[in-house]
Amino acid sequence: MKSRKKQFDVIVVGGGPSGLHTASLLADSGLSVLLLEEDIAIGHGVVCSGVISKEAFFRYDLPVESIVGKLKEAELFSPGGISISYTHPDESVVVVDRHIFDKKMGESAQKKGVEIQLGTKVSSLTVREDFVEATVRTQGEEKKVTAEIAVIATGVRFNLQLALGLGRPKKILKGIQIEIRDRKPERLRVYFGSRFSLGFFGWAIPLLDGRTRVGVMTEGNPLEGLKGTLSQVIQDAESYLANCTIKRRGIAFGVIQRTYSDRIIAVGEAAGHIKTTTGGGIYYGLISAEMASDTIKKAFQKGSFKAGVLSEYETKWKKTLGKEITLGEYFHSFYSRLGDKEIDELFHAAEKDGLLSFISQKGRFDWHREVIIKILKSPNLRKVLWKGLVKG
Repeated sequence: MKSRKKQFDVIVVGGGPSGLHTASLLADSGLSVLLLEEDIAIGHGVVCSGVISKEAFFRYDLPVESIVGKLKEAELFSPGGISISYTHPDESVVVVDRHIFDKKMGESAQKKGVEIQLGTKVSSLTVREDFVEATVRTQGEEKKVTAEIAVIATGVRFNLQLALGLGRPKKILKGIQIEIRDRKPERLRVYFGSRFSLGFFGWAIPLLDGRTRVGVMTEGNPLEGLKGTLSQVIQDAESYLANCTIKRRGIAFGVIQRTYSDRIIAVGEAAGHIKTTTGGGIYYGLISAEMASDTIKKAFQKGSFKAGVLSEYETKWKKTLGKEITLGEYFHSFYSRLGDKEIDELFHAAEKDGLLSFISQKGRFDWHREVIIKILKSPNLRKVLWKGLVKG
């Protein structure tokens, strides 16, 4: 039987940073790449704190014109109002406007030859013997598109992965954020405790133009957490929230069961490549995109897109990101059981055990393994975390 002619070498589903980066790298190597984005524009409607390390900018050619904030100082607040201030030796972290960030990445991808179709929803991916087939709907019409391989970069949407037997993350956290203009905190503020978040934290991020991003990542009620966090920044937070634009999104927590199969690879948040300590995903997504593109290029050289060939991708990302993600989950299993009283004790223990000094000397914004190990080995910190485990 004569094999069906493929329309493209690669189909990328999703136009966020990980999908765009994968598409760019593959097109730059001479492959024909089609990127399908459900939204009407790249970067449209994105909800993100926008915090990215300078390490990511140094490693990749990221759009510097998207930078709207620079962070060097931070202040952490416990439920009881205990505060710990932290100053990094340099400005190791920046804040970006994700609309500009994604748009510029999209323009770069197109310059490298990526064909981008907007307003196009992929309802299914079907793996055939000689190709993968995407069923898409655009402008009210349904059609089929074929390629040698498909990359799933759909962010926090997991319907395609579930249909293909790849699974989904352990849970989806709740994220919520607003921007205010009438006050600019002098530094990044992070709030811990039940008034702000269950299991994670709230934040107030100052931008260069005077705006402040206020948001929460939580397992509880996100709106209540946002009210509590905003009340630390302005007066009459409830009235303010009634008259502002509130943006919400889910955040993946934990990797999916499998990130590849025959003719399929999942990257970025669509694979669960998210920091399980902070919920940040841009840098990890770019790293997994790079690894995915390397694996796909080798598959084209071998002329095989079987799971056995693509399994190299999972081996690669696990070596680089696996322990970071797993240790973050392990730490969270302790921390999420702590009540407000224990979190206050954790702040005191952090001061006693010199945690901030350790972070200042050895801490890296995107890599938390050493800090988590330090916490788990520190006597006073370990004692408080153990209370959470006993309570659970």
